[in-house]
Amino acid sequence: MKKSSILFSIMSIVGAAIMCVGLLTDIDYYSVFLSSLGCAIIVSNLVQLVRNLYWQSPKHKAEYEARAQEALIDLVDERNQSLRSKAGHITYQIMFFVLLELAVILSLLRVEPWVIGMIFLLFIFQWVVGIVVYRVLQKKM
Repeated sequence: MKKSSILFSIMSIVGAAIMCVGLLTDIDYYSVFLSSLGCAIIVSNLVQLVRNLYWQSPKHKAEYEARAQEALIDLVDERNQSLRSKAGHITYQIMFFVLLELAVILSLLRVEPWVIGMIFLLFIFQWVVGIVVYRVLQKKM
C-alpha cells in the first residue's frame, strides 16, 4: 500500500471520528463546529484523491511530468529564489504594520482588551520570529 493511500485512510478515519463526535454531542456551538470540521477533512481528502487519480491516469501523465519538471526548474532557479525571498520580506513588513495598525484601530473602537492584547501579541510574536529566523539564516550562510 502506498504512503499516500495510508495517509488518506488515516485522515478519512480521523475526519469521520471528529464528525461522529460532533453529531453525538449536545453542546450547540461545539457540536456544529466538530461536525463541520470532520466533514471538511473528509471532503478535502476526497478532493485530493480525485486530483491524484486525475494526474496519475495515463492520459495526463505527459502533462504531469512536464509540470513537475517546470516546477523543479523554478524551485532551483536563483532568480526565483531571490524573488521568493524578496516577496517574503515585503509580506513580513506589510503584516508587521498591519497588525500594529489593527491593534490601534481596535483600541479606538473600544473592542475588548483581550482581543487587542491578542493582536498585539501576534505583532510581538511576528517580530521575534523574524529576528530568530534572520539569525538562523545568518549562521547558515
